[in-house]
Amino acid sequence: MSATVIDEVGLLVTNDPALGEGPLGIVRDAALVIEDGEVVAIERAGVSADRRLDAGGRCLIPGFVDSHTHLLFAGDRAEEFAARMDGAPYEAGGIRLTTEATRKAGGEELMSLAQARRAEALAAGITHQEIKSGYGLTVDGEARLCRLAAGLTDDVTFLGAHLIPAEYEGRPDAYVELVCGEMLAACRPFSRWIDVFCERGAFDLEQSRAVLAAGREAGLGLRVHGNQLGPGPGAQLAVEMDAASVDHCTYLSDGDIDALATSDTVATFLPATDFSTRQP
Repeated sequence: MSATVIDEVGLLVTNDPALGEGPLGIVRDAALVIEDGEVVAIERAGVSADRRLDAGGRCLIPGFVDSHTHLLFAGDRAEEFAARMDGAPYEAGGIRLTTEATRKAGGEELMSLAQARRAEALAAGITHQEIKSGYGLTVDGEARLCRLAAGLTDDVTFLGAHLIPAEYEGRPDAYVELVCGEMLAACRPFSRWIDVFCERGAFDLEQSRAVLAAGREAGLGLRVHGNQLGPGPGAQLAVEMDAASVDHCTYLSDGDIDALATSDTVATFLPATDFSTRQP
């Protein structure tokens, strides 16, 4: 088995207090030994290996983790973006435009687009990404996105409850039933998580609770899109259901903050989204 060493690291951040100084576990004048893509040892500088990279005294930190991405989609929302720049408010219905384009795109095209986006993220230091579905909104469409995502990450999130598709307009409960039943069954083999957009214009409290309960029953971890477009029940529902995270959190009340503070649910902020949507 061949080994690679990153040697002459001036400052190594391990994120493990047991390995070094302070809460970041800082090790000075270090060498990082890697075998088969995994770190197997942290040594003092000067270690020999089959392959050696000289860090030249630089700082070495763990790669960033992006826990909220929509990497698999086609098309764009240029017209919607221009309208927002003119003062029009963001509306969740814009998801439908991307859904239409994604449904029309072939699998190879979607994978090529996702790989290009992932390469851009890697160049920015992001070494691991969660990837959501959510732009198929049919059984076959969501299963396709989850299957493609599973080829890029082991953190795939089934987001069939992203928006009520046009063909279910006026029948939201029927769509929720589909998400919790046949769609979930088709996506479960590829997924680690389930997510729901608990927001005005998307899914209400009881619909969101039903989606999360079905996902939990299927053995998936829980995530929530919540409190993005205005105050709402998303954050407290995430706490109630012991979700791993509630994402966006643009509008949080004192009660939401108190609930999150006493829970294990992580509040994930997405400031770039708020700049784009001009929220609040």
